[in-house]
This record gives sequence, C-alpha cells and structure tokens, in this order.
Amino acid sequence: MRKNRFLDLYQNFNAKERKQFVLYVHSVFFNQNKNLQALIQGIEQCVKTKKTVDKREMYSLCFPQETFNELKYNNLISDLLYLLYDFLAQSRYNREKVLQKQLLIRTLLDQECLEPCVMHLERYTQLQETTSWQDSNYWYAAYQLQDLQDQHLMSQEKRAYTPHLQSRSDALDRFYQLEKIKIACDMASRSTAVKADYQCAFIDDIIHWYQNNPRELTRFPAFQLYLAAYNMFTYKDDQAYLQLKGLLETHLKLIPQQELRQLYTYVLNFAVLRINSGENQYYQEILLLYKLLLDEAIIFKNGTLTQWTFTNIITAGIRTRDYEWTERFIEDYQHYLTPDVHQNVYTYNLVNLYFEKKDYPSALRMLHNVEFTDAFYHLSAKLIQLKTYYLLAENEALLALINATRRFVQRNRQLSDYQKKSSLNFLHILQRLSQLQHVLMNVRDAGKFKKQLRNDLDTLQPLANKQWLEEVLEQKFSFTTKH
Repeated sequence: MRKNRFLDLYQNFNAKERKQFVLYVHSVFFNQNKNLQALIQGIEQCVKTKKTVDKREMYSLCFPQETFNELKYNNLISDLLYLLYDFLAQSRYNREKVLQKQLLIRTLLDQECLEPCVMHLERYTQLQETTSWQDSNYWYAAYQLQDLQDQHLMSQEKRAYTPHLQSRSDALDRFYQLEKIKIACDMASRSTAVKADYQCAFIDDIIHWYQNNPRELTRFPAFQLYLAAYNMFTYKDDQAYLQLKGLLETHLKLIPQQELRQLYTYVLNFAVLRINSGENQYYQEILLLYKLLLDEAIIFKNGTLTQWTFTNIITAGIRTRDYEWTERFIEDYQHYLTPDVHQNVYTYNLVNLYFEKKDYPSALRMLHNVEFTDAFYHLSAKLIQLKTYYLLAENEALLALINATRRFVQRNRQLSDYQKKSSLNFLHILQRLSQLQHVLMNVRDAGKFKKQLRNDLDTLQPLANKQWLEEVLEQKFSFTTKH
C-alpha cells in the first residue's frame, strides 16, 4: 500500500495548526487550485471526527461527475503535500523576526529605497539588543546587521570611516569560532559511542587564542560552555565536567531550550562513560541531572518524552535504589510518552521496577496480563520473566519459557542480529544454570562446572544481562561448594 505522506504529517498537527493550514490552502495568494480547497475541507472533517479518510470519497468532493481515477487522486494529494511543505516553511519564516528584517532590508537596498532602511535597521538593532544569550545565531545575525549597516552607508556614497566593517569582521569571527567548537564537541561526544576519525581543522588555534586572551573568554560565556565540554570529552576531565555543570546552572534561564538539551546531553554522556568505566556512583549524578531536566522542563521535545529517555531515567532510579521516586515518576510521566509506544514502554518499565524491588509476584502478574506489541519490549519482558522464574526456582516453567523464547528469537524478523545473538547466548547460559537448580555438587565438580560457565560468560559475545548472570554464578557456587 502506498504511504500517504500528507496524512502522516497532517494528522500530527494540533487543531490550531490544522485550522491555519486550511486557511492557507484557501488563500488565493498561496493557492488558486479549488480542488485542493475542496480536498482539504474533506480531509479536515475526517480528522476532526476521527473518521478514516476514504480516497474515493475525497475524490468525489473534487470531481463529483467523474469516476475515481487513482493517478489523478495521487497527483492531487501530492500537490497538497507540497503546499503543506510551503506552509511549514512559511510558518517558520513568520517566527524568524531577524530573518524577516534581513530579507526586507536587503530588498530595500536592492531597490535603492534608502530612507525606510533607517527605521528597519534600528528595529533590527533593537532585536539584537534584546537577545539575552549570545550564541552562534546571535553572532551570525550581528554579522548580517553590520553588513547591512555598512551597505546602507556605502549606498549613500559617503567617503567616511564607519565602524561597521570592523564590527562585521569581529562578529563573523565569533560566529565561526563558536560553530567550530560546537562541531568539535559533537565530534568528541560521538566518538565515545562509535569509532570515527573526525578531524576539526583550526580548533586548536581557536582554543589557544582564547587561552592567550582570557579577558575575551570571560566576555563570551557561550564559548566557555563549549570549551568545558570539549575538554571534558577530549581529556576525560572531571574538573571540566564540574565546570560545565556549574556554567549551565549559572546561565540556565538564558540558554535556549534546544541548546540546553544538547549541552545537558553532553553532561549525561560523560556520566555514562564514567559508569562504563566502573564508577557506578555516577548513577546518582545522572538521576540528579534528570530530576533537574524534568523540573525545568528542558527534557521535553514537542511536549513529549522519548521512550529511550523515559527508560534511561528509570534505569538511573533503579540503580540508585530510589524505588519510591521511580515508581512515582512512571505513573506521573507516562502520559508524556507518544501513544504509539506508551503501553509497551509503561508496562515494561513497571515490570522491570517490580523485578528490581524483588516484588516478583507483581512483576509476573503484569507479565501475564499484558501482550507486548513491540518485539524489543516483548523480548525484554520475557528475559525478566525468565530471571524471575530462575530466582523463584520455578524450574519447569523456566525450561518451557526458555524454549518458547528461543523459538521467538529465531523466528522474529524485527529483532536485529545483535539482539538475537545476545539473547540466545543468555538463554544458553541460563539453561545450563537451571540444570543445577536441584543438584548438589562436591567442591571438585562445582569448581569444574563454574570454570566452564565462567568461560562461556567471557567468550560468548554479545551477551544480554551479563552482569546479572555473573552475580547468579557467584551466588550459586558460593552455595554449592559449601555442600
């Protein structure tokens, strides 16, 4: 079935956005095709009443005397889609006040209408002066302003010194320097997750210039933030990590939300690196950071939480054993998940919390009453159920579920090769452990079996739940060897 990109986009609009688009389509300045006007009216009525959009019915609204023509309808929908793209661009333009001023003044200069330029240049200057955070957008806008100021004076054919050429050069330097260190930070951050040979030319020269001009650095807080982030990733510098956190707290109310999210992502990624190095105390750092991001509403994107952010927050809560807060978070913030993932994410994370709290009856009760629609969450929930059966010594149920889960993994096409292999390796080791559930060994046999399992843990890669398996292995053999 052909994917209807227009409906995918349009149905994600809220009522106000849909109303604005309907008005846009009916504006003769933007659209003079009456068939598109009839089509959007019909689609809007279906979306408003939550009725399925029937293409034959929509076609009859545009061409009431004609038999349905698939190609003609698809062309009409395609035209409506490109009108929607234009609407999105126009909506963005309406929000970009500085861009509006730039284009207007440049047009006036091209038309040699110099007198009205004075007023609009003053308003452009006022917009700049009311900008509280001097990020790269600010400096690029400053560069454009100085360029326009300079062009305006030169158009009057006055042979006099003006400061605008120097100011234009300075603003461009600021913009370039800040963009370069932002790129360098992205490179350093991404290199912690994937192997990449990124090269950021001139970044050392830029950093050295600021180090040799500390007064300039103190006048440029945005650069201070990214310099701290760069040092944090490049040199694994804990002091830079603390400096970045402190600078973020100082400028919290000034930095735009999108940039705040990116900068705090750097901080979180560094804490994760520390955890991966065995410094588990950083889980407390991560939880405190997430609480701040929630309280300040920084973490939300378009009013929602991604499923991965939601799960990461719960993982931090579990690792710090802050179970009460974590359960309250799950219940209070589940509504910020998008509807398509809500049930899977909410249920899985609640099951995971019950398991970590050792409330096995509640975990099993939820697992028995819910069917996961997403393969990843279905598999993750089954692994929790398997661990629960093992810990409760439900050996018969455990072996049956191991076999069922193995068949699910092998046949499912939604799972990646990595997910399949790591899960099958987990099932292999868990099945071997289950064979010992009711067996007592002498010290020699126990030591031999433990060595075999230890070898499997070290050689079978990738391996899901490796840390849990290692803990179970140690507990099991500390018990069996006493007999």
